[in-house]
Amino acid sequence: MLKSYLIFSLDDFFHIFQKSSKKILLLVGEESDFDHNRLAEYSGEVYGAIFPQVIYGDNHYSNVIVAVELNDSASVLLTDFESFNSSKAVLDGSDMLVFVDGLSTGVTDFLEELYESIEARNTILGGGAGKLTLKQEAVLFSKEQRIQDGALIITDSFRFTVAVSNCWEKISGPHIVTDADKLELHALDFRDAFDVYREVVEKDSGKSFSKETFFELSKYYPLGLSSIDGELVVRDPIHRKDGTLVLVGDIDKNSIVYILKGEKEKLIYAARSAAKEAISKQDNLQNVFMIDCISRALVLGSDFKREINGVVESIQSDQVTLFGVLSLGEIANVNEGYIDLYNKTCVIGAF
Repeated sequence: MLKSYLIFSLDDFFHIFQKSSKKILLLVGEESDFDHNRLAEYSGEVYGAIFPQVIYGDNHYSNVIVAVELNDSASVLLTDFESFNSSKAVLDGSDMLVFVDGLSTGVTDFLEELYESIEARNTILGGGAGKLTLKQEAVLFSKEQRIQDGALIITDSFRFTVAVSNCWEKISGPHIVTDADKLELHALDFRDAFDVYREVVEKDSGKSFSKETFFELSKYYPLGLSSIDGELVVRDPIHRKDGTLVLVGDIDKNSIVYILKGEKEKLIYAARSAAKEAISKQDNLQNVFMIDCISRALVLGSDFKREINGVVESIQSDQVTLFGVLSLGEIANVNEGYIDLYNKTCVIGAF
């Protein structure tokens, strides 16, 4: 079992771990009392990432830190995408926690390279770090450095069982991506992508992008990409540049996409469903890690607490603590398959 702690300041961290030299993972809420320079005071190794919010127990927070004691056997690699070498010893055939710079244009290429380097039995779980300002910063760190455009990879014998669910429904499409470049969707059906998107969203919502900020409307209407297995991989439009939609995650030219919408009750059910599936496949449940999209929390508002409660109720044990993050993109390879980058999705890892 990985011990986890809810801490409200780095003073709390040093109080709890004053006599420790263990490897520590810090999941940092973006509004927390966190001074990276102070980590030099700790005698052991420290790694972590900054997220819009973190999850602990039956609640979510933007102003606290979740500290997780890693096993001595854990290997950790903090690397920028350019210098990532998939042959490094950290990729030793174990399961992986992977956190990336969620606003980087290099995430998809990195995940492809990572996938080519792992064994079929590896299970990958993680998410995109970043802040709700949606301005790229150095949000991944070790005791010695902070980086952006990179990844934090933690490998160990986690033996994850993973489930993914989102419950967003199609309201328009299929549309063909006729022009795109990485995170930027330029055209749908040979028209400016924003024009197509605006027509659908304004008609369905009864609201106007001229009177609302882009994200206030777009958070309710993600895009869904058709995948080989028939499931939709969700992409979150976070802002626009003239007629272009800027997404969290790459989109390829000639992809088939749909405009989606979610009902609150179905979104809440999705998290409970994922938790039950992941937990039911785990023979030795000790930890439950939840990676949920921050924009799902923004859509659900106060009802997001019900989503977390559904996961807690699925655990059915006072000895197992739920912890996790609200992220900018969710990462998983379900059933030992390809490593997918999701948006607006709930990913549950039981281990």
